[in-house]
Parts: sequence; structure tokens; C-alpha cells
Amino acid sequence: MKKIIYYERNGRFCKEESLSLENLKNTIGKMSKCCMKDGTIITGFADPYRVYKNSPLPFDEKVHDFIYLWKWENLDEKTHRLIGDDIHKYDQIFQRVEIQEIESMECILHSNPRWGTELTNRFDYFKSDKC
Repeated sequence: MKKIIYYERNGRFCKEESLSLENLKNTIGKMSKCCMKDGTIITGFADPYRVYKNSPLPFDEKVHDFIYLWKWENLDEKTHRLIGDDIHKYDQIFQRVEIQEIESMECILHSNPRWGTELTNRFDYFKSDKC
């Protein structure tokens, strides 16, 4: 069975569930790592609702046969700050991921910067957290 595995921010296992369209809804906004059938690994913040890469979030309330993983395009990983002018510094890079090609998916709970974590495009645990 294909699974979605959830970890606390410090890397401690939290739970797992089957990789289904319904359960993919729970991944929205979380830093995620998709292990693909061909052996590649794709990381980014999960967006299971987006239909087109430039559509507003959420575009609709159903998961299709793909999800998008996105990253900040203009992020300085050393300072954890967005760089550039006010027009372009918030630009994002979207990668479409076909659900049928995903072998497993891992997500870090509360990994989105709005939960108080530093800005990063990396799938990293926050070892100093006391979750």
C-alpha cells in the first residue's frame, strides 16, 4: 500500500495513512518529499488543489490526478530571506507531480513558515524543536 508518512518538525514519526486522493488533502502547505516510481525524489510545499500553476489557492476543492509541489524562487537559504524587488521576490516554482507515479510521500507537520519556522525550500527537520 502506498503511504503518506507524517513527521513532527523535529523528525519524530507522528502517523501514516494511505496515499489516496482524500488523504492528499491533508498535505496542503506542508513541506513534502515524494519518492517516485523511477527513484527520483521531489520536494516542496504540497498543493493538492491547484489545477494550473498560476491559479489562486485553492482553485477548487478536489484533488485531481496530480498535485503541485512548490518552492520559493528567490530564497537565500543562508539568510532564510526572500530576495529581490517587491514584484518578484514572492515568485514560486511549481512542479507538477502525477499521483500514480508516487511510491511514497513524507510530510513535515507545521513546516510551513506561517507556523513560525524559518523560510527554506529544503526538506529538513528542525532538531531544536521540542514538539
